[in-house]
Amino acid sequence: MNNIVTKENIIDFLNGNLSVQDTIDVLETMAFDSSLEEHVISTQRMNYARQIDADYGSFLPISKMAADDGENLCDFQCESYLLKKHGKEISDSSLVEEAKSNYWLRSMGTPLYNIGKLLESNGLLVNRVYDADVNKLCEALEEYDIIVVVNGFRLSGNEEDPFSEDNPNHAVVVVSIDKVANEIVLYNPATGNEKDVYSLTAFEEAWNESKNYVVLIREKEYENEYNPRPIDVSDVSLTPDLLELIDTIAENAHNVWAEEKLRKNPGLKYAPLDKDGHEVKGCNHFFRPYTELPEEDKKPDVDMAVNTIKLLKRLGYRIVNVNKLNRCPDCGEPIEMHHLFCSHCGKKLSWEDFK
Repeated sequence: MNNIVTKENIIDFLNGNLSVQDTIDVLETMAFDSSLEEHVISTQRMNYARQIDADYGSFLPISKMAADDGENLCDFQCESYLLKKHGKEISDSSLVEEAKSNYWLRSMGTPLYNIGKLLESNGLLVNRVYDADVNKLCEALEEYDIIVVVNGFRLSGNEEDPFSEDNPNHAVVVVSIDKVANEIVLYNPATGNEKDVYSLTAFEEAWNESKNYVVLIREKEYENEYNPRPIDVSDVSLTPDLLELIDTIAENAHNVWAEEKLRKNPGLKYAPLDKDGHEVKGCNHFFRPYTELPEEDKKPDVDMAVNTIKLLKRLGYRIVNVNKLNRCPDCGEPIEMHHLFCSHCGKKLSWEDFK
């Protein structure tokens, strides 16, 4: 390393804390010092991989399969059990056909986000909740039937499964909980028993792997009853590149709304509300360019954009601008800095491919 660029300069460069001139000095030095260039790029790749791990730290496993009953039908059996409990006598063959035709039940089981679909389609009220705890289960049992998803191997005390870590794979119905005795009673499709007793401690360890996923079920109190329970994304942060998308998404959502309004009402124009707070005939007070809307009128679209991006992150998705990625020197397809091999052609990648 020459006398212009110091170790501290490199650390600040990697953290994005250098002045413009010092950044130029580092880049010029890297152009003539291949060992420094390799060090910087390799460090950037490791930091990139660490950041991905951090971003994925709290994702919700919505696409995991509830399948561990021997026939990949554990959720189906739970829902059939509860439908019968609620007096809805529907043959299992009809339920299986409904579940398969709607793609709720797959060959490998039921994705977590589809649990409860049969119950909903047959008139019951269903809410899906993550990040619950035993106290919430106890409270909910007073009003709801409950399906939870656990790691079936952990629940049974079997630690030999190679995928036992982070593998919510089994749906069960909670029948009762006794915190004093440290016991929980479950309907477990894997055993076929309506009242299997398990250690509450073992249950919690097995349940944690689904991020404490709960499906709450009860009869509707009125025909169109609705009890919204959105997924909590308050702890999800957005990186600067994602923050830049918010206005674009919000403006596009406004334009989609306006286009649909115009399609249904040809000749629609803008006018402010009248003195009584009503729309002027043939006009709409939102029907103007997004940039001309006051901030309070932009807020619903902005909130939608923010919550949508945060939800995607919470569900384990990543948003990547492929135009900013390096390209594989062999096939030209995008490669990311944490890749060891090109995912398209299989070329083994080196630091030089990320210059």
